[in-house]
Amino acid sequence: MHTTRATTLAIVETLTEQQLTMLKELEQEAFGVHGAIDEWVLVPLARHGCLVLFQEEGDAKPVGVCELMRDFRNPDHAYMYGYLIRSDKKGLGYGFAFLEQILDRLRKDGFAKVCLTVSPDNKGAVTLYQKAGFQIVETRIAEYGSGNDRYYMEKSL
Repeated sequence: MHTTRATTLAIVETLTEQQLTMLKELEQEAFGVHGAIDEWVLVPLARHGCLVLFQEEGDAKPVGVCELMRDFRNPDHAYMYGYLIRSDKKGLGYGFAFLEQILDRLRKDGFAKVCLTVSPDNKGAVTLYQKAGFQIVETRIAEYGSGNDRYYMEKSL
């Protein structure tokens, strides 16, 4: 990582109005109109799933955000619903550091596997996930409608 500031994981269960606004803006910036989630998803994820913020000392805005769900068909599997690094922090090593901390936390929480989907066009994310040990299991054609193919990736913990 190219910074010396300390980073921490914060698992949030409730969101202030300010946090909600900030997270919606980060989602919009990262995923655009067709992928960003809003308060109708963020609040239930915080209360009933797992909403993880990657915080850097002295910065009120999270460097990264990860949304996790437990797979009801395989309760020892976690599904990474969303994962983002703030645009001004990309390329500085935060993505890998955050992902490694999430994977460590999932291991400690007893999960055996983590999975996700990612656009094949998102070369940076695909490379990051592969560097962390994820493997492409399949390509899901039109997963989110025509023209929205996804790689389905998994990693054993």
